Amino acid sequence: MDYQTLINRIKRSDKQKLAVICYAKYKTNFLFMKRKNEPFAGFLVPPGGKVESHESVQDAIQREFIEETGLKPKNLQLRMITSEIGPDKYNWILFIFSAELDSMNVINCEEGELVWINEKNLFSENLSPIDKLLIPHIFTGGLKIAYIDYSNNKEVSNLKIFEIEQFLNDQEKTH
Repeated sequence: MDYQTLINRIKRSDKQKLAVICYAKYKTNFLFMKRKNEPFAGFLVPPGGKVESHESVQDAIQREFIEETGLKPKNLQLRMITSEIGPDKYNWILFIFSAELDSMNVINCEEGELVWINEKNLFSENLSPIDKLLIPHIFTGGLKIAYIDYSNNKEVSNLKIFEIEQFLNDQEKTH
C-alpha cells in the first residue's frame, strides 16, 4: 500500500499536516532534540519536520534529518504512522522512522539542542509524553498505526495503536 492511500485512510481533520521523525541510533545512543518551539517545547523529541508539498515522505525524512543534524540516516525503516488531533500545532499525520548513524558529529540546530541519550536511559530523560508512550511499540513487531488525541492542555487524552494488518482488516470491514 502506498503512503497516499494510508494518509487518506487515517486522516481525521483538514488541520492535519504531514510530518516525519526519525529515532536514529549510533551504537547504543539515540539522537534527540530539545525543542525550542511547540509542539513539545522544552521536551526531547526525535529530529524531523514537515513534509513539503513537492516531496515524498522518503525525501522529507532524509532532508529534515540532514538539515537538523548534519547526519545522513542509514537503513531507514518506517515503524509507525500516527493520526494526531488536538489544539493548534498538534494536528499531524506523522511518519515515524528508525535508522542507524555512522557518527555522533552533529551540527548546531536552529530548532533546538541536539542531545545523545543512551538507550538504557531513555525513559529517565525528559522525552515528550507521547514519545514515552510510543517507544515501546515502535521497536517491537512490524508497522503500526496510531490514533492520538490531545486535550486542550496538550496532554494525551486518547491513544489507540494497531498492527497494520489489524488496521487494514478493520478498515475493510467498515468500508
